[in-house]
Amino acid sequence: MILFIRRRPAARLTVFLLLVAALQVSSAGENNPIDTEPVWRRALGGQIDAFAAQGPGGDVYIVADDRALHSLDPLSGTSNWIYRPGGRLRNLLMVAADGTIYVQNDRQELFAVTPGGTGRWKLHMRTEPAALPAAAPDGRVILPLMGGRIVCISRHGVILWSLDKNAEASAAPVVTADGLAWIPLSDGRIIALDFWGEEIFHVSMRSAVSVLVLDGSGRIWAGGFDGRVSVFPAAGDEDAALGILDQEFEVRPASSRVAAILTDSEGGGQVFLADGSSVSYDPEGHEIGREHIAVSGGAPSASADGTIFVPASDGSIRIVYPDADPGTESGELRGRSVLAEPLLTDEGILIAGGGDWILYAWDVGVPGSGWRQFRGGPRRSGTFPSVPVITDRREARRDAGFFYRERMAVSDDLSERMALLEELESYPDDLAMRRELPWVDLILEDLVSVGTIRFVNQQNEAIQSHPTARASAYLLMARGEDFRSRGLILECLRHENDPVALAAGFRALGYIGSDWDGASMRIIARRYRNFTPADEHLTLETARAMADLVRYNGDLSDAAGFSLMDDLLNSSLSHRAREEVIAVIRNVAGL
Repeated sequence: MILFIRRRPAARLTVFLLLVAALQVSSAGENNPIDTEPVWRRALGGQIDAFAAQGPGGDVYIVADDRALHSLDPLSGTSNWIYRPGGRLRNLLMVAADGTIYVQNDRQELFAVTPGGTGRWKLHMRTEPAALPAAAPDGRVILPLMGGRIVCISRHGVILWSLDKNAEASAAPVVTADGLAWIPLSDGRIIALDFWGEEIFHVSMRSAVSVLVLDGSGRIWAGGFDGRVSVFPAAGDEDAALGILDQEFEVRPASSRVAAILTDSEGGGQVFLADGSSVSYDPEGHEIGREHIAVSGGAPSASADGTIFVPASDGSIRIVYPDADPGTESGELRGRSVLAEPLLTDEGILIAGGGDWILYAWDVGVPGSGWRQFRGGPRRSGTFPSVPVITDRREARRDAGFFYRERMAVSDDLSERMALLEELESYPDDLAMRRELPWVDLILEDLVSVGTIRFVNQQNEAIQSHPTARASAYLLMARGEDFRSRGLILECLRHENDPVALAAGFRALGYIGSDWDGASMRIIARRYRNFTPADEHLTLETARAMADLVRYNGDLSDAAGFSLMDDLLNSSLSHRAREEVIAVIRNVAGL
C-alpha cells in the first residue's frame, strides 16, 4: 500500500455556502434553468448501468462493468483510486455512516472497502442477496438473503446474528435512528427487528411491499405492488411492548406498482407509480398535487428546492421544475447513451453513468434534504445519519441497578470504579452487555468524563479524578459496535491530562477506526505533541493507534499524520521501542 491522503478540497466549503445561498434565492418561487452542459465527464473501464453513492467525506463511488469500484472527486471528476476485489461487481453499492463502502460480486461475496481504497474484509454469504442491504446509523449492516435469511454484520466483518423467515425480502430494508430495522417480506408483512435481531412486532400490508422509505419524522412509508401506500409512525417502547403498530394513514393513488417514494424533512411525500402517475401528499396524507412523471430508468432524485430529476425511457434524465405551469416544457440532461439512475451529491452535483462508459456530472445548484433519492440520501444506506439515541437519565434512575452503578461510576473511591469496570468487562461482548444493561452508555459516559469534561456531581460537589478508571473506560467504549462513541472520546481527550489515560484513549480511537473526517488523527497528533517529551508507553501506544487508523481507513485520514510520524521518530526511546516505532511507520507508509 502506498500512503496518500484523501483530497478534501477547501473549495467544497465555499461551494456548499454558495448552494445554501442559491437555495434561499430559489425559495422565492423562480425556477432557474439548469445548465444542461456537463461540468465534467470521466471515462471508466466499462459500461456504467449502476447508481453512484457518496461517502461522508465527500468522495463519490461507482461500480462499472470493468470489475472495479471507482472513487472520484465530485467537483472535478478526478480519480482518487480504483479497487478490484475480484469477480464481477453487482449494482449493490452502499456507503455506511462510518465511511465504509460495501459492494457485492457474482461469487456471493460481500466486501468492505476503506475510504482509502483498500479491502478491509470479505464474507462469503453462500447465497445470493434478496434485496439491497441497509446500514444502521451505528455502522451495522442488515443484509436480506435468498431463502428468507436475514443477517446482521458488524463493521468489523463479524456476523452478529442471523434469522430465518418463511418469506424473502420483497424490497430493501430501512433502519431508524434508534437502530430498529424494518424489513418488508414477500408475504406482505413488514417486520421490525431490534438491536439483537429479535422481532418486536410486525405490520401487514394487503400486498407485498415494493418500496420502503423513511421521512423526516422517522415514520415509515410503505408502497405496495398493488399501488397502496401506508404510513406508520416511528415505533416507541410502548408500541414494542404491545407488539402492535397502527398505521397513520393509507392511500391508493393508482392500482399500479409503487415505483419510488421521495419524502421531505417536514414529513410530506411524493409517490411515483409504474403507470407514470406522480402524487404528492402532505404529512397527514392529504393529496396536494398530481402529475404525470413516468419513472422508467430507475428511481428519481430531488433537490431541496423541489426540482426532480427523473430517469426517462429514452435514456435521458428529465428535469421537472417545482411549481411549473401546466404544459411548461421541462428540461432534460443527456449523454451519448442511456443514462443510469442519478446521484445528487451534497455539493449539488448530479452524477449519472452511461452505456458509453462515460460518467457525466451536472451542476444543478442545490443538494437534497430528506429522503430525496434512491435509498434515502447520497450514501444509499437506507437510513438517516443520526446521533446515538441515549436512554434518558431520569428514566434510567427508576432502575435500581442503574442507580447503584451510577453512584459507583462517580465514586471518589477508585476501588468502586474499578469494580464496576471489572463487571462491565466480564460480559462476553457488547451485545450481551447492552441486553443486560440497556443504559450502559450513561455509565460509560460518567466513567470517561469525570476528570476531563466533568468535575462536580449533581450536588455541585467536586468529584475525585481517577485516570486509571478513565483509561479502562476508554478501551471498554471502543469495544462497542457503535462507532459514534468516538465523539465523546474525542471531547474527553481534548481535556485529558494524564499520559496513561491519554494513551488508552488514543488506542480506543484506533480500535473504533472510523476517521473519514480526520478528527481522530488530528487530536492524536495535537495531544501527543502537548506531552512532548512523551514517555515510552505513550509513544508506543500512539504509534499503534495511528497504525490502527490507517488500517481501518486505508490511508492517513489527515495531513497531521505526517507531522505525527515525525514526532514519533524524534522521540527519546529505548532501542527496542524505537525499532517497534520504525516498524509501525514503515508498515503505515507501505514500505
